[in-house]
Amino acid sequence: MKPDRKKRYKSLPLMVLSQIVLIALAVLIIYPLFFVLMTSFKSNYDVLVNPFGIKTFQPENYVQAWRIGMIGKFFMNSVITTAITLAIQMVVIVMASYAFGKLKPWGSPVLEIVYMFGLFVTSEMITIPNFVTLKAWGLGGTRASLILPYVTNGLAMATFIMTAFVKSLPTELDEAAMIDGASILDNLIKITLPLMKPVIATVTIFNFQGVWSEFYWALIEVKKDALKTLPLGLMNFQSQYNSEYGILCAGLMIATLPVLLLYLRCSSYFIGGMTAGAVKG
Repeated sequence: MKPDRKKRYKSLPLMVLSQIVLIALAVLIIYPLFFVLMTSFKSNYDVLVNPFGIKTFQPENYVQAWRIGMIGKFFMNSVITTAITLAIQMVVIVMASYAFGKLKPWGSPVLEIVYMFGLFVTSEMITIPNFVTLKAWGLGGTRASLILPYVTNGLAMATFIMTAFVKSLPTELDEAAMIDGASILDNLIKITLPLMKPVIATVTIFNFQGVWSEFYWALIEVKKDALKTLPLGLMNFQSQYNSEYGILCAGLMIATLPVLLLYLRCSSYFIGGMTAGAVKG
């Protein structure tokens, strides 16, 4: 028997075992989501009598959660807050990573180290300074009091990831464009940005999840119902519908779907961004 065939037969049990483990992990992760989705369409009686099956189909649970439970208002607040936060973040992150990875101005190694100090700063460490500062600026309890801390919380890690990716890109394209008369901004927009799609998708998913699901700072800062984000709204919603399991699960699915849809939309770029730079050709 040839050596390569022997290796193939030896590795076959390991491959089968790894596939079984991956399938088991996938089931453990997907089943709770499927259970909540199934429960969101059931009547309360069906949930109690037949928790692991479904005999009734009540899509009106979503209507009640959206309108009566005011999930729609909280959902739109989260959309606005998250969209503004991500827009500001991506501009700053792309500019910073391009400067650190390509331009490398004088003192950039020191500036990069100082910038990366944010990796060691948790949101709990800066809660009181942020609260006092925003109150002194007259922004306490406003939408800006959510957006400004959210923007800064996601910068360091995202810039670290994106800078490593930019450094791995070939410099020949930039040099050729500069010879043809392209400016630094032209290089960024027309050459570097299209190559950065995988890592941009990766950073977007991480930061979106962080802002969309953030609860701690929003609980401290926001008191008005008109400005409450979805995590805060779900807390009120749960206290109001703690015995209406179908409606409660419908609210949970509304909160989960945007993250799931974003990942499915960007999954190919996300996988590419996670593995980018691991192997150089």
